[in-house]
Amino acid sequence: MTSEQNDALISQFIAVAGPSVQPEQAQGYLAAASWNVEEALQTFFAANDGEEQDTSEEQEAAYTGPRTLDGRPAPGYAGEATSMPSSSARGKQPQKGGLRTLKDIQGDSGHSHDDEDDEDDDKDQDMFAGGEKSGLAVQNPGQSSDPQAQIRDMLKKAQRNDPRPGGEDTDRPRPRFTGTGQTLGGDDTPSRVVTQASPQRPVVAAPERRDLHIWRNGFSVDDGPLYRYDDPANAGYLEMINRGQAPVQLMNAQHGQELDVHLSMHKEDDYVKPKAKYKPFGGSGQRLGSPTPGASGPAAATSSAPPPTQSTTATPPGSSAPIIDVDEAQPTLALQIRLGDGTRLRSRFNASHTIGDVYTFVNSASPTSAQRPWALMTTFPSKELSDKTLKLGDVEDLKRGGVVVQKWT
Repeated sequence: MTSEQNDALISQFIAVAGPSVQPEQAQGYLAAASWNVEEALQTFFAANDGEEQDTSEEQEAAYTGPRTLDGRPAPGYAGEATSMPSSSARGKQPQKGGLRTLKDIQGDSGHSHDDEDDEDDDKDQDMFAGGEKSGLAVQNPGQSSDPQAQIRDMLKKAQRNDPRPGGEDTDRPRPRFTGTGQTLGGDDTPSRVVTQASPQRPVVAAPERRDLHIWRNGFSVDDGPLYRYDDPANAGYLEMINRGQAPVQLMNAQHGQELDVHLSMHKEDDYVKPKAKYKPFGGSGQRLGSPTPGASGPAAATSSAPPPTQSTTATPPGSSAPIIDVDEAQPTLALQIRLGDGTRLRSRFNASHTIGDVYTFVNSASPTSAQRPWALMTTFPSKELSDKTLKLGDVEDLKRGGVVVQKWT
């Protein structure tokens, strides 16, 4: 993707998110979402919605006394509903949706100044905008992007052992009926059996493990590089992980792949680049007996080979090996020729063919053999077949067929 396309996506992101968003912050959200504008906007707005309230905590008792016309408890009875001291209920009253009046704001005890708990610093600060008769609660959008706040939130979720998004496979509904059925027949149409092919449940691969290391100056995944906290391009990564989503580029994962992220805390240490793993061997090699790259030699052995007597060679279409003219009325034998480059040739010869005919057959079938000197050898005991006028029927090791090996000289 070119820089012009990236600038266009950043401008589109800022146009939707608002002019208060800096280009570096927009680039961070887009990079974390693989430059998908819709997914980056969802991450941005979800990050600024505030922390979710813990639904497992005990809620306050419902007020049953008289109320005013706007729904608030009557002033004379409001103290009775809140007379019992409860430290756990302080700051846990449900917030009313929609617009709120200034009196509602003044009477709101959701953020009591008497509560000196350290966890209040992690909550979003409430700001209000509006006129004399009404006001709108606005949460601080910059606090949720703090990397340290994101890390604290991830640690809280890990301590609570929240279930992974999507649930387990056992929660999926199973078919209520499986088996076969039978249609109703008639006078002209006989009854027939209908089989129901139950669809097989897809096999879900086990989640792969990723280790998220939290350092004093940044974070890293497995043995990967360091992502610094002060880099705006990395702002969206922690937010996506905190929401249960895995950044594709950061986690080296596929779309829709499930991951099991393990947190490793190193908050007192700076990032240290891990040592490269030792590899015992790397590179390429040459097979024993293969021609040396770039080396060439005179084809002395081919020049001394006499022309074949009473035999002709031909290369049919679609075949790389020549065909020996074999007289079926004469004794025949089969030879397997193992070339120096690993190729194996098989052909039938007459007993009257000579060793020179085999040399000519190899030169015609293997162009590499014409580039350097070579010789034919028997297998065991290894003996060079140097007499090219000798007939195959007169060779003790080849008169009934056998194997010959090409050796580079």
